[in-house]
Amino acid sequence: MKIEVEKYERGKKTINLDTLLEILGNPTRRVILAKLAKVPHSTSELANELGISRQAVHSQLVFLSEKEIIEKIETDDKRGGTYRIKTDISLSIDISPDYYGVKYNVSEISDDSKIIQLKDTGCSPDYKKIKQPDAKIRFLGERIKEIEGNIRNLELERSDLLQNKQCFIAELKNIIEDKYRNRLRETIEKRQFKAKNIRESLNLIEEIFYTLFFNPNKYYKRIDIDNLLDDMFYSDMDSIERAQNRISIEPLLKDLSKMMDFFKEDKDFWFFDF
Repeated sequence: MKIEVEKYERGKKTINLDTLLEILGNPTRRVILAKLAKVPHSTSELANELGISRQAVHSQLVFLSEKEIIEKIETDDKRGGTYRIKTDISLSIDISPDYYGVKYNVSEISDDSKIIQLKDTGCSPDYKKIKQPDAKIRFLGERIKEIEGNIRNLELERSDLLQNKQCFIAELKNIIEDKYRNRLRETIEKRQFKAKNIRESLNLIEEIFYTLFFNPNKYYKRIDIDNLLDDMFYSDMDSIERAQNRISIEPLLKDLSKMMDFFKEDKDFWFFDF
């Protein structure tokens, strides 16, 4: 599976992070997905190749089918048909001393929506001139190799950009520590919190601030508290948990907006005034 950055939703297909990690966290499921991504397999074929029971394979196939990651292809085979990948998922996890980000894409692959055709790649005229199958295979292999090289270059560039981002976030933390932490403490103390609650509120308000700066493009026009909660907790919350967290976060957003002139409150929402 391709590693990529950005949570993306297409065709009303959604999946939460906990489920995604649960899917990829099982080694047997990872092998099954790797095989199905190359060639459709039946339950018995997977069992033979993995050296485990049909029942064990079947349970994994049921799990992946229920999560809509794979689908069954009905065939004339009386043994029950074969399975193939149904959903395209890409995942990126970046962890550093000053940055943590998990973003992912999910899109469903259907027969009536061809993602890209050979003519869309720009190499179709050259490809059509080739007559021999061996030459066509060699041509396609060279293009794949070329793309892999370009991807490696992009990953190196991305690594440099992430290091720059980490540097800037570290400097943000220094400014908060040197210039704003005492003012934040004074603001929180006015609510007559206990010492423990002061520390917890300071930690939470800084976490809110850094979360906003981890992805400022997402928040500079409008800071949606539900999106903020999702980015802070990386898991689905029921309505009660969400309401409880909103109660904690909303007054802290007000404190931030009163303290920093670029962080504005406008009626019922906040935004970065960049």
